[in-house]
Amino acid sequence: MFKNEHQVVKTDNLIYIHGTLSIDNQYLKDWHFLRHPVFISCTTMIRSQLKIAFRNFRKNITHSLLNLVGLTLGLTACFFIAIYVRDEYSYDRWVPQHEQVYRIGMDVKTQTNDNIRFAATSGNLARALMEYPQVNNTVRVFNYGNNGVISTSLQKQIPEQSIFFADSSFFEVLPYPLLAGDSRTALNDADGIVLTAEKAVKYFGYQSNASNWLNHSLDINGTHYRVTGVLKDIPFNTYFRPDFIISTVSVAHQQWFQQNTDNWHGTMVQTFIRLKPNVSVAAFEPQIRFIAYKYVGDEIKANGQVYTHFMQPLASIHLHSNLRYELSKNGDALYIRILSFIALFILLIAGINFVNLATARATTRAKEVGVRKVIGAQRGQLIFQFMLESCMMSSLAFIASLLLMLILLPAFNHVADKNFTLAALLAPGIIGAGLGISLIIGLLSGIYPAIILSGFSPSRIIQRYAWQRKANVLRNTLVVTQFSISILLIIATIVVYKQLQFMKHQDLGFNQSQVLVIPTAGNEARKQLPALAEKLRGQADVLSVSASSSIPGRDFGNNLLQLKNDHTKKTDTRLLTADDQFFRTYDIKLLAGRLCNMEVDTTGHPDIMINESALPFFGWRKPEEALGQEFDWGWGRICGVYKDFHFSSLQHGVTPMAIFYRPWSLAYISVKMDTRNAVATIAGIEKTWHTLIPGALFSYFFLDEDYNKQYLAEQRLGELFMIFSVLAIVIASLGLFGLASFTIEQRTKEIGIRKVLGASISGIVRLMSTDFLRLVIIAAAIAFPLAWWAMKSWLQDFAYRVPLNAWIFIIAGTGALLIAAVIVSAQAVKAALNNPVNSLRAE
Repeated sequence: MFKNEHQVVKTDNLIYIHGTLSIDNQYLKDWHFLRHPVFISCTTMIRSQLKIAFRNFRKNITHSLLNLVGLTLGLTACFFIAIYVRDEYSYDRWVPQHEQVYRIGMDVKTQTNDNIRFAATSGNLARALMEYPQVNNTVRVFNYGNNGVISTSLQKQIPEQSIFFADSSFFEVLPYPLLAGDSRTALNDADGIVLTAEKAVKYFGYQSNASNWLNHSLDINGTHYRVTGVLKDIPFNTYFRPDFIISTVSVAHQQWFQQNTDNWHGTMVQTFIRLKPNVSVAAFEPQIRFIAYKYVGDEIKANGQVYTHFMQPLASIHLHSNLRYELSKNGDALYIRILSFIALFILLIAGINFVNLATARATTRAKEVGVRKVIGAQRGQLIFQFMLESCMMSSLAFIASLLLMLILLPAFNHVADKNFTLAALLAPGIIGAGLGISLIIGLLSGIYPAIILSGFSPSRIIQRYAWQRKANVLRNTLVVTQFSISILLIIATIVVYKQLQFMKHQDLGFNQSQVLVIPTAGNEARKQLPALAEKLRGQADVLSVSASSSIPGRDFGNNLLQLKNDHTKKTDTRLLTADDQFFRTYDIKLLAGRLCNMEVDTTGHPDIMINESALPFFGWRKPEEALGQEFDWGWGRICGVYKDFHFSSLQHGVTPMAIFYRPWSLAYISVKMDTRNAVATIAGIEKTWHTLIPGALFSYFFLDEDYNKQYLAEQRLGELFMIFSVLAIVIASLGLFGLASFTIEQRTKEIGIRKVLGASISGIVRLMSTDFLRLVIIAAAIAFPLAWWAMKSWLQDFAYRVPLNAWIFIIAGTGALLIAAVIVSAQAVKAALNNPVNSLRAE
C-alpha cells in the first residue's frame, strides 16, 4: 500500500514507516482508503458535526441570518475596496522592466515664490543625461496641443486629444507592445506615426492581420503622416496612455520646436530615462540634481532662481505625483490609504459583529455542552464542533459576498470610475485573501467559546454565570469599538461632503454659469475663429463670445516675468491668451486701466494685463501703480489690472497671472448664452459652425460641468465615504439588534418579575436601554478626537477649506445614539409588553 525507500512495516490498520512516506499509486487508484476504518470514522464524525451545525443554524434562524448578512456586507465592501486599491497600486507595473524606468522632474524656486514642482523639463535634459554611463537611454514626450483634427480618406476632421510627440527611442525606454511594426524603427521617419489598435479600427476599419494597417495615411491638422506601428490597446492602469505618437523627427527643424526645446529654462517635454541594470538610484540621483548648472548656471543665478532635478520611479507616478503639466490625471496615495483604512474598519466591524453574536449565542448552549460532556464527549470534539460551525458560517458569508459583488459590479464601476471585469473579482489573490479572511474570522468567533465552554466542568457549565460575565465584558468592548469606527466614518462623510459643496459653490471671482465652450481643433477652424466669433455675437440668445488659449479649470502655461527697469522684481506667472471679450463673458472685474488692444502690435510694446495677486511681487500696493510698467524680454507693457479669480481648483491658491492677446494661440470659443431656449441656441451655433467650417465635427461642453471635473477625486471619495459609512452603520446596527434581542431574551424572567412587582413599561425600556446607550456614548467620546485629528490633517491639503464645526460631531454622535436607542428600545418594548405569566414560564 505504501512505498518507502528505507523500511516499511505493514499491518491491517496501522502503518509504521521509518523514513520518507509515499502513497502507492495503485492503492489510490483502487480507492481502498475509502473503506479504511479510520477514514470511515472521520467522515461519520464530520457528517454528524455538520448536521448539528445545520440544526443550530435553523433553530436560531434570525440570529444566524443577522450574522450571515452582516459578515457578507462587510466582506463585499472590503473586497470592492481591495480590488480598487490593488488596481491603483498596479499602475505601470505591467511595463517590462519598469523598475529601471524613471521620469525626471524639476523643482523651481525664485526669490518671491515657493518651490514649483514640474513634471515637464527642458528639452536639453535628455541629451545631457546620455553623457552619464548609468543611463541606458532617454526619451522626450510632450503633448501635441490642446486639440488636433484627424482626417483620412474615409473620415474627415475628427477631433482627437490624446496625441503626443516622442523621440525615436520611445520603445527602448517604454517598451509598449506592438501588434504591427518594428519598435526599433517605428518612430525614425519624419512622417511616421504609431497609433493604438482601437484607433486603427476607427479610422481604417477592422483587419484580421494588424500588419495590414501599416502604411495607411492620415492627416493631423493638415500634416500628412504614415502609420509605421500599431500599439496593442494600452491597459487602463497606465500613467501615459497615448492614442497617437508622432515622431519628433517631423518637427526637429521647425523654429517653434527648437526655441522651446533648446532652452534650459523651458518646461515643454517630459523626460523619461532607462537606467542600466544594477544602477543605484540613491547614488545616481545626487549626480543629476543640479545638472542644469553645468550648462546655464550663471543665467539661473542671475535670475535669482534655483533649479533642482529629481527622479520618480515610473510605477510611483500615478499615486505619488501631482505636479504641474502631468500627462494625465493622477490618483492620490492619501485617498488610497484612507480607503484601505475604511476597508479595514468595515471588516473589523463585520468581524466584531460575527464574533459578538457567535459568543453570545454560544452561552445558550452551555447546558448542551454539559450534557455532551457527561455522556463522554471529549474536549477536542467540542472545540472542533464550535470551530466547524463558525467556519461554515463564515464560508457561507464568503460565497454570498462573491455573488453580491457580481450583482453590484456595474454600480461600483460607475461610482469608482473603473472598468473592472469578472476576472478582477476572481483573481487568485482576491479569492485566496477573501477565503483566508473569512476562515480567520470564523476561527476567531469560534475559538473563544469553544475553549472556554469545553474547558469547564459539567456542573459549572450548567450554572454558567461566571462565563457570562466574562463574555459580557468582551461583547461590550467590541460594541464600543465598532460604534467608534461608525461615528468616525459619519464625521468623515459629513466633512468631505461639506468641503466638496464649499468648493463647488464658493465665489470663484468669475461667472461660470451659462457658458458654452467650443474647442477649435485644426488649422481651418483656427483660421476661421475671428469670423466665427463675430457671426456668433449676432445670434439670438447669445450674450457674448470670447476666444482664448485655455479656459478656467484647464491647464495653461507659465513663465518668469521680470520688470524691465528693476531686475530684482520678478515672479513665476501663469500666462493666458485671450481677446477683449474674455472679461465680459466671464464677468471678471477690471480694477484699473483698460483691456488689451486687439490690433496686432507693431511697436514692440504689446499690451499685457496682470491680476491683483501679482502686485506685491513687483512692489506695488495699488493697481494704479502698475499701469504703464514694462516687463523684460518683450512680454509687454501693463495696460490693466483685473480682480483675482480662481482659474484652477480651490485646492490651490490664486497665483500671479497675466493675460495678453496673441491671435495665433487661441484654441477655445466661450459663448455666454441665455439658456431658456438652449436647444435652439445650440442648434443655431452648430449651423453657423458648419457654414464657416464645413466638414469639421462640431463639439461643445458647458464650463461649469467641465470646471467641476477637477473635483472628481474628492467627489468619488465623498460618494465612497457615504456608501461605506452607511454600510458600517447598517452592519453595526444589525449586530446591535441581534445582541440586544439576545440580551433581552436572556432577561425574560427578570422582566416578568419586575412587571409583577409593578414596574412600568417605560421603566423597563429605560433599564434595558441604558447599558447599550452608555456604550455608544463611550464610543463617541473615543471617536471625536480621532475624527478631529484625521479631518484636520485631510483639510490641510486645501488652500480654501471649511471649518471643523462642533455641530458636525454633535450630529454624528446624536445620530449614532438615536439609531442605537431605536434598535434597543424596540426590542425592550416588545419584551415589556409580553404577559408576565409567559415570561416567568420561559426558560
